Amino acid sequence: MKIKRFYVVLFILLLGILLTSCTSATATNSWEGITASDTAVYFANGTTVVAAKADTGNVIWTYPEKPASSRLFYAAPAIAGDQIIVGDYSGLLVSIGVEDGKEHWQFTGAKGRYIDAPLVINDMIIAQNADANIYALNSNGKLIWSFKGSHAFWATPVSDGTTVYAPSLDHSLYALNLSDGKLKWKVDLGGPLIGRSVLSADNSTLFVGTLDKTFLALNSTDGSIKWKSTLKGNIWSAPVVLEDRLYVGDDSGIINMLKVSDGSVIQSIDVQSPVLGNGAVMNSNIVFGDEKGEIIVLGKNGERSWTRSLTGKLYSNLIFSNDHLYVLTTKGDKPLFAYDANGNEIWGYTVSK
Repeated sequence: MKIKRFYVVLFILLLGILLTSCTSATATNSWEGITASDTAVYFANGTTVVAAKADTGNVIWTYPEKPASSRLFYAAPAIAGDQIIVGDYSGLLVSIGVEDGKEHWQFTGAKGRYIDAPLVINDMIIAQNADANIYALNSNGKLIWSFKGSHAFWATPVSDGTTVYAPSLDHSLYALNLSDGKLKWKVDLGGPLIGRSVLSADNSTLFVGTLDKTFLALNSTDGSIKWKSTLKGNIWSAPVVLEDRLYVGDDSGIINMLKVSDGSVIQSIDVQSPVLGNGAVMNSNIVFGDEKGEIIVLGKNGERSWTRSLTGKLYSNLIFSNDHLYVLTTKGDKPLFAYDANGNEIWGYTVSK
């Protein structure tokens, strides 16, 4: 049943793109991404990108003005100064004005889908694509460099300001020069990498999980493995780091609490439903969402602080910003909710008819 569940959820994300180990699939909806500032929240909503007020959920703007079925948005938007950068499933990357939602420029060089948000670093936009390329653009959308890998890049890369670290479906983590895109090193980690990696506070260590039930800590200088831990399920998302501990969700329904120093498992918290999206630090707590639609808030030692149950499934990344927890649902009665840190609903976004 665990294996069957894994492939069913993978089919959802792929929208019909089959992995070599699969024999059949039904195309269906993927799940959307979200980002936030102090005053607004921006989220992909199928055929549109929506900007809503952080305090009320009221719509500021939607892009494009005339939605089309040929353009689907699931990648989380990224904030780049006065621009919102977002890619769609047709391979188009666009810049949208933060204030008015008007299009500034388009980048048409990619041939595949944008699955996750681009990275914005040092006035550069690093956009990974399912066509196996990473594209580096300036703030005007002009191509600076591109890097060709051997398989799709889905997850947002991470950077220390000089190196870009990009996970790939070819099982490898790539380290590229930020300035020119040249390969520094790559390391095969034994399974597809579809979740974001995280850098330690001192930038010396990369934390990343695989679809081979393995979570690893790597030396950021050369990619050598510091430690690895085998978990019960596959890892779809980035870990949450809080002080000396890592919190890692997996598709077996476990939230794993690991030691940062050596990867040993401190505690396995069974929530009995796959945990696929990125969690978040919320003040002194950690928050995750699961497939059955439950928001789960844990203390540092794994004790439950509070939970809330929603009608939809929670696959997307959670965002805690300016005392608001933003939660996107898939097939829920409302696509987006805002909660305070105590679990009180502030507002729910309602789709205009």
